Amino acid sequence: MPVYEYICEECNNKFDKMRPFSQADFKIACIKCGSTDTRRALSRVNMHTASSSSHSSSAGGCRSCTSGNCGNCNH
Repeated sequence: MPVYEYICEECNNKFDKMRPFSQADFKIACIKCGSTDTRRALSRVNMHTASSSSHSSSAGGCRSCTSGNCGNCNH
């Protein structure tokens, strides 16, 4: 089940709740004050993927780096 973030309009508390996708936008009580005047927050996701074919997923760096760490080069 996915975890959703909610914000309470009464006390401005931010909290997470694991819920089925079908209930993501249903009203939920704030875990701090109990108010049901809550809304689902926009969640941010941080994801890192290799965007170039010059990167090697097995070595941990790009093929042109001898150190195996692309932080040491411009690739």
